[in-house]
Amino acid sequence: MSLQPYYEESYQSENNRSTAELHSEVTTYSKGLYHFAIESKDRFLPEADWSSLRILETGAGRGGVALLLAKLGAKVTVVDFSPTALEQAKNIFALEGQDVLTIQGDVTHPDLTLPEQYDIIVDSHLLHCLTANPDRSSYYQLIRDHLTNRGIFVAETMVHRKKLFIPDGFMIDETNTLWQMFGKWTPIRRILDSLDLEQELNNAQFNIIYFYYYGQYGFVPHRSFMDLPADILPAAVRMVLRKK
Repeated sequence: MSLQPYYEESYQSENNRSTAELHSEVTTYSKGLYHFAIESKDRFLPEADWSSLRILETGAGRGGVALLLAKLGAKVTVVDFSPTALEQAKNIFALEGQDVLTIQGDVTHPDLTLPEQYDIIVDSHLLHCLTANPDRSSYYQLIRDHLTNRGIFVAETMVHRKKLFIPDGFMIDETNTLWQMFGKWTPIRRILDSLDLEQELNNAQFNIIYFYYYGQYGFVPHRSFMDLPADILPAAVRMVLRKK
């Protein structure tokens, strides 16, 4: 079962909200990943001026990270499979007069081709939403194909911890895939152990140049988990990769 209709309905349900309200929400939500992208650029592309950088945000939704990076002067592109999310993103970008290219497409489709290569690709909390192959391997291939030789892939993703609480209506299987009941059990998140994630990235032909496990942070995989303490939620890994 594809989750695209679920996300599309979620975005459509907020079409009655003002662009200013969506702008405030998305930029606030995106600040953590935005600051990590800046830190990663300063550390691994220190010689580059923002105005010289081409940046892609994948799984961008309303494009909060993209907007903030565009304001630094970068040439920014966003890709998402939801036409409603991208239409809302365009309105948010227009509110600040930012020229950001939007592309509707599924990054797990092997035939998706983007218009150029990028110096920075930012995963907007998409990776853990890809629950199985071939989706994950296709996504990794798209990242490799569209990174410049000096380019970096910047991501923050949820990872498993031993003490993990699963509410009613959800289950987690032996592959650390989280399932939700949508009339039938449907996989919604892949919450790998951090060591297994490292191995997967190596197998996908990436060099890991930064990889840090944030065990003190809780990563909320769904709004049904919102009120749980951090230590029984999935943990977080922040990572920066280059293609081999």
